[in-house]
Amino acid sequence: MPKPSGASRAPHPHPPAGTSVRRTARRLLRPGLAWRAARATWVGACVFVLAIGAPMGAQAREAVDLIGHRLVLPAEVQRIGTPGISMASLLVVLGGPAKLVATTPEVRDNPWLRRIAPALAQVPVPFTRPVGVNTESLLAVRPELVMLWLGNAPTAARIEALGIPVFTLGYTTPDEMRQTVRLLGRALGPAEVERAEMFVRYYDANLARVAKGLAGLAPGERPRVYYASLDALQTEGGASMIDAWITHAGGVNTAARAGLKGDGHVQLEDVLAWNPEIIVTLDAAQREAILADARWQRVDAVRHQRVFVNPRGVNAWCTRATEAALQVLWAAKTFHPKRFATLDLAVETRRFYRLFYRYELDDDEVARVLGGLPPPAR
Repeated sequence: MPKPSGASRAPHPHPPAGTSVRRTARRLLRPGLAWRAARATWVGACVFVLAIGAPMGAQAREAVDLIGHRLVLPAEVQRIGTPGISMASLLVVLGGPAKLVATTPEVRDNPWLRRIAPALAQVPVPFTRPVGVNTESLLAVRPELVMLWLGNAPTAARIEALGIPVFTLGYTTPDEMRQTVRLLGRALGPAEVERAEMFVRYYDANLARVAKGLAGLAPGERPRVYYASLDALQTEGGASMIDAWITHAGGVNTAARAGLKGDGHVQLEDVLAWNPEIIVTLDAAQREAILADARWQRVDAVRHQRVFVNPRGVNAWCTRATEAALQVLWAAKTFHPKRFATLDLAVETRRFYRLFYRYELDDDEVARVLGGLPPPAR
């Protein structure tokens, strides 16, 4: 995996015990500063010391994130902030929703997350997409840790400058996802270590189940698959979670085979030349756009009505949320329905939500997750 831009970032130390608010105030009140600005900064400094200025207790421990950044954390981390839905889903699976104390409006208002954990409707939102942060609002919620995706070193540095540890994570393959989940579990605490191992075992069992079902599959039996992301001509090639589940499920990622790495836009002429036999769309809007465009009618997948909307719960299964562990089952059954005729996706979905989100889906909810739809009204 390429070294992220923040890999060389040195950890910002916690402020020493006994940091003087009075000394800070004297500096702020030197001549030339407006009284109002000084007062606002004084308040911020007080919040800083009250929130994180106290020395760590005897139970403090060290953890390491994906880029080797060492963090000093409490024995059990209880208060965590993150701006991303994939990261929030990992936190909910490992530590439970009560530990999420700061996020973005989009995560707070995620319909399936709200269904699973209604109390998150009140979670503070000091973050803005993609990684903006109101530092004063963040300090006010007293997070013990912030989780950020790879490639956001400037934001990480701003948060660390406040004395808040930052755990950097990210993954583009199942192996990297396993590594990230385990590292995050160790960072959060002993109970989360167990939950992380449970998740990894579950993911591995699904991959093994699919591999067994595909035993003896000839190269010519692997369908050509095109994935439509945020728009019909945005896709993901090699070195991506998309390519991983397409390959593991017995398909061929047409964009990866053409040489695309990661995500990017392609031309319609490219898709016509690749002539995918199956198209998977991130949501219903992309499926509708493809089916409504007469130019796509030349593609095998469209002519044979094999354009599928990906399931979506807390996040789309095809992306980087924890439900990626379900994606390989859905894709294998979609690509090779005869080989996986006995695989009951409703049963598997209900089981996943019970084990990892601690929520019991009813039949209607299961159907809507599998259809990529929001939860039914209550």
